[in-house]
Amino acid sequence: MGYKVLSDINAVSVVMPTALIGTVLLTLRGRGVGMAELIRRVEWLSERVRAKGGRVAHFGNAPTAVVIERGLEVLGKDLVGLVEGLPEPTYYAVDRFQLSFYRNMTIHLFIAEALVCASMYTRVKQGGSPANQRISYDELRSQVLFLSQLFRGEFIYPTEGLGANLDNTLRAFEADKIVDLVRDSEGNITAIDLSDVERAAGRENFDFYCFLIWPFVEAFWLGAVALMGFAPPKTYQGDGWLPVKKCQDSAQLGDLSYFEAVNKETLKNAWTRFEEEGIILVAKSRNSKIPPKAKLAPEWKSTRNPENDLLIPEGRLWDFTEKIAQSRREGKNRRDGATVSTRVLRLTDTIGRVLYAESMADAGMTEEDKALSKKQQKRRQAMKARAHL
Repeated sequence: MGYKVLSDINAVSVVMPTALIGTVLLTLRGRGVGMAELIRRVEWLSERVRAKGGRVAHFGNAPTAVVIERGLEVLGKDLVGLVEGLPEPTYYAVDRFQLSFYRNMTIHLFIAEALVCASMYTRVKQGGSPANQRISYDELRSQVLFLSQLFRGEFIYPTEGLGANLDNTLRAFEADKIVDLVRDSEGNITAIDLSDVERAAGRENFDFYCFLIWPFVEAFWLGAVALMGFAPPKTYQGDGWLPVKKCQDSAQLGDLSYFEAVNKETLKNAWTRFEEEGIILVAKSRNSKIPPKAKLAPEWKSTRNPENDLLIPEGRLWDFTEKIAQSRREGKNRRDGATVSTRVLRLTDTIGRVLYAESMADAGMTEEDKALSKKQQKRRQAMKARAHL
C-alpha cells in the first residue's frame, strides 16, 4: 500500500532543474565540474529519470546550458560555488548537507540500482584485475538483502520481491552496458562483472548510483560504530542504562563525522532500526519528564580486553558493523580494517567512557543538584548565544 501511494506521488511529481543539478554535483568524483560536463550529466540524468517513469520539468525551447544557469541562480552561492579563471566555469558543492535535500528528490527513483551498485562495490573496491572484482550472484544477493533490510525505514521498495527486483535491475544494467552477466548453461545468472564499456568510461554510471546511497551507508555505519563504545568499562558502577539523547549525539562527535552523513534525522532512523533489530534495549518511563534510557542487548555487547580494558574488534556487533562497512566508500585516509579497528574504535571507546562517567556522576547527585546543574547549563548556552562584540 505504501509503495502504491509513493508510486502515485512519483507519477505526478516533477523533478526540477535544481534537483538535477544538486544530484549531479553530489554524485561526481573530484572537487568540481566544468559547465560542459555538468550539461552532459544533467541531460543523462534527465533521460534516466524519464526511463524510470519520473517526470522532468519541461525546459521549453531553452538550451540545457540556460536552464542550468537559472538553476544555479536559484541554488545560490551558499550552496554552489564557482571557480573562475579556468578555461571554463567550474562549479563545486559548497554546502553538501543542504544540497542533499535536492538529491533526495531523485534518489527514490534509483534505490534498486543504488543497492545493487553499493553491494557490487564490496568487490570492486578491492581493486586488482576484473576477475578479482567479479562478484557471485549469491554474494550480491546476500549484501542487497542486508542493505535492503537495513534501510527499510528510509526507502519503500517495489513490491515484486527481492529476487525479481534484483534480476530486473541486473538485466537493465546489462542493457545499459554497465555490467556483464555470467550465466550457466540454463541461463541463470551466476556472477556479475563491471563491463569494459563502464570501466573505459571511468565507472561514471556505476559511481553515480553508489554516490546516491553512500551517505546513508555512512550514517548507519556511524551509528553502529558508536554502539561499540556502549560496553561498560571496569571503572563503571551502575546498571548500564544511558540517556538515549546522549547516546544518539555520540555518533556526531569528533572523527566519526563525515560529510552529509552526519544528519540527525538519518542517525535517528538508524537508531530506530537498531532498536527494531533488538541490538538496543530502550526503557521509557511513564513520567514524560524522565528521559528514556538505553543500553546494548547482552548478546550484542562489545567485549573488552581484561588486561588494558580496551575494546576488542570482534563479536556480533563488530561483524554487523563490518558488514555495513563493506559497502562504504573507499578513499584517502578511509581504509577499512586497521584504521577502523584502531583510531575510530579508540575514539568511540573514549566517548563511551565519558557517557558512563557522566551517568555515574548523575546517579550520585540529588534532585536539587541536578536542577542547579540544568540552570547552569542553560546559562552557559545563553552566554554562547550572545553576540561577541
